[in-house]
Amino acid sequence: MIGAGEAWNGLISVTETPAEAIKRQHYQDGHKVVNRSGSGFFSGSINLISYPPSFYEHIFIQKRSKPFGLSYRTMTKDHYRLHLVYNVFLAPAIFLNQQSVIEIYSWNFTTLPIDIPGIKRSAHLVIETEIAYSWTVQALEDILYGTEGNAPRLPLPDEIFDIFETNSILQIIDHGDGSWTAIGPDSAIIMLDATTFEITWPSAIFIDAESYAIHSL
Repeated sequence: MIGAGEAWNGLISVTETPAEAIKRQHYQDGHKVVNRSGSGFFSGSINLISYPPSFYEHIFIQKRSKPFGLSYRTMTKDHYRLHLVYNVFLAPAIFLNQQSVIEIYSWNFTTLPIDIPGIKRSAHLVIETEIAYSWTVQALEDILYGTEGNAPRLPLPDEIFDIFETNSILQIIDHGDGSWTAIGPDSAIIMLDATTFEITWPSAIFIDAESYAIHSL
């Protein structure tokens, strides 16, 4: 996942397989005594007619095969979702022989989850462009697809969270000592008097009459 990104022009589709819980079974004297479920992992299949040049060096040579990351879009009614997938491992390709000029390949894939700030590990992030601010999506896509002066690359979750934090209209900074600072426009932070303020923003959720939870948005 380190290095410049490549355009995958021959990608036809990505099929996502629902994550199934991993079953761990233990036997004693031929009898099952423990049956535990662990977290599932993101997997699926990829259909394509061509692949990036780097696959010859890093993916097809089994002894040096490395995991890679990819991003793709799925369309909704009016917008699209941006998918980021990390630590992808490909299974051997299935070659489809058919009466067609185009040769279609299909690979099954699995993933290994990575650390994500504040939530459990995962290998799959989805950005809802209908909800995210347009300038935040643009900042992220400038990294994914590259700009005139910067090569495309796949950012890790820590960097993605930083992008959303930097582009928030209301920013909440936790100082780690029980105090925090709110930075935002007058429409979000209203001073009631010299020492009292009120925050009215979708990320402010009231817990009771005297307390509420709030985060950057």
